[in-house]
Amino acid sequence: MSSQAICRPTLRVNSDSFPNGPSGVSACCLGPDLVAVLTSSTRLGDLLKSVFRVIVAEVASPDDGLPDVSGRYLLCGDEVRFVPIFPFDSDVKYRVIFDARPLGFLLTEEPSMLEFGIRSDQKTPAPTEVTHIFPSCDLLPENLLRFYVCFSNSMLRGRALDEISLVDSEGEPVADALYRPPVELWDRTMRHLTVLLDPGRLKRWVGPNMELGPPLKAGQSYTLEIGSGMIDLHGRPLRERFGKRFLVGDPIREEILVESWEVLPPVTGSRQALVIMFKRPLDWALLSHTISIGSAAGSAVAGQVVVDQSEKRWSFTPTSPWTAGMYHVCVGAGLEDVCGNSIVGAFDRPFRKNHHPVTQTNSSSLIFELI
Repeated sequence: MSSQAICRPTLRVNSDSFPNGPSGVSACCLGPDLVAVLTSSTRLGDLLKSVFRVIVAEVASPDDGLPDVSGRYLLCGDEVRFVPIFPFDSDVKYRVIFDARPLGFLLTEEPSMLEFGIRSDQKTPAPTEVTHIFPSCDLLPENLLRFYVCFSNSMLRGRALDEISLVDSEGEPVADALYRPPVELWDRTMRHLTVLLDPGRLKRWVGPNMELGPPLKAGQSYTLEIGSGMIDLHGRPLRERFGKRFLVGDPIREEILVESWEVLPPVTGSRQALVIMFKRPLDWALLSHTISIGSAAGSAVAGQVVVDQSEKRWSFTPTSPWTAGMYHVCVGAGLEDVCGNSIVGAFDRPFRKNHHPVTQTNSSSLIFELI
């Protein structure tokens, strides 16, 4: 390796994916020669530890004996990112050192160095708790398909099987009520978990339903329990266990009738919200992206969606004031109610005599005019 190879990396603190404090630090612009050396190494982690260090800067010299911060290294193009095992502490100064000279690369006269600290208002967020469980109303249909459990911070996978359960009015677990998928159903933020009731027991005319009946029984009360053993990304358990108690009513086995919705138009020239009222609660998560507003020209209207009133009201506040003209409320075929019924049919409608699969891509729309 040439001793004249020059490496002048740029050090930076990363906080883009971790709003409550730095998620890690990076050495960027490594150059093709150094990247080639790193990518060819069979022990990349050990090699990076020797040239890219993160330490607590409580002493005058980086060689005074303080251990390096533990973490893992990610090589992405010409950037090396260090991600600590535990979040950086507030009110502590850290020093980042990158020195490629042991690998035969020069960095002008001295190693690259960066110091940073975390403001006290960027401390580890408050203890994690369950903020909502949807559907939010306390009277749910017998053929309810799913719950959404929402947490105040991002969570780790792997605890739902042991910590989430459905119990009856006597506090006894309801056997085989919840579906246990091979992989937990988290959204991208790891803050919203989908918990399904067993679809096989919900669909009539199939084995589990005929043998065991539906998971829920009309007229009875249940509690969905979230144990405090759920763990967040900081390795902390929930602040406290959480339970949603609800009563079960009659099943709903009807398609969604878009034409029955009540549309409350806004005032032209304002940023007043367009409001749509539904006849029954719809799916909380799907409502955020299956309904959109289009202009007469066909372009989408930008704005913010709010779902409330037990998922029976959808409000849309535009980014810019409303102008006069025709508008379309576009409803995607993927919209469902809390039982999985959609605009194309009921969740457990009878089997077709024709066994060939049919792809249904129906969508629907409503029209309103602003003068």
